[in-house]
Amino acid sequence: MVPLPLHNMSYLLNQQGSLLKTEIPKKISDRNRIVSKGTLNVWKGNHLDKLVQLTVKGLHMYYYDFGIAYPSKSIAYPIFFYQIISAPKRVLVVVHYAFYNKQNIEAFHGFEELLRLDTEYSDMLIKGFEPQSFIVEDVIPNAFNGLVRTTEIDKAHERVSALFEKWHEGLKAAPNSTEEELGAYHQWLTSFKQKFYKEDYGYTAAKRFLGEKWAKEVFKEYLFS
Repeated sequence: MVPLPLHNMSYLLNQQGSLLKTEIPKKISDRNRIVSKGTLNVWKGNHLDKLVQLTVKGLHMYYYDFGIAYPSKSIAYPIFFYQIISAPKRVLVVVHYAFYNKQNIEAFHGFEELLRLDTEYSDMLIKGFEPQSFIVEDVIPNAFNGLVRTTEIDKAHERVSALFEKWHEGLKAAPNSTEEELGAYHQWLTSFKQKFYKEDYGYTAAKRFLGEKWAKEVFKEYLFS
């Protein structure tokens, strides 16, 4: 059986007072098949355009939790995304901060503290992983990516939630960006979303367990819109 957390990411994110949950159609927020289940949640917040979180459970042998947070359209700031993938006897936890200019991260309010916390949390990894090859040029180097013990699945979820909260604190303190900065940022972001949608395994998993129609609408209209 796949290990599952006592409190999943949806629960933990709902506990953060800085987020306001957005209503979405029931046919999208909950997808059930005989042996599979999918859920989708959307939140908004201060300086936060949206945080979208997807969970896929399949055959009692697979658990996929993906969340991606986009800053307000007036702020050029690294996007936050995570993936938690559980299979029997193993749990993979991945957190990334993606941005088009990795040379300027010291300019982001609170980002050094976020990376310090990220490194501190990596002490629970039993094996670290590098970013997937198709995004390696787009993500800021960080440490909290790899396998964790199944017995620590609750702590892993709590740490991902805490990293998002720290990221959001920095975003809330960020000033609006210039038109020049926003132009370059949004051009990169459009390209990044298209690339991630097409090449990451999340879409393939959602399509396999929950059907192509639902998966395509979730990924195209919510996660990467």
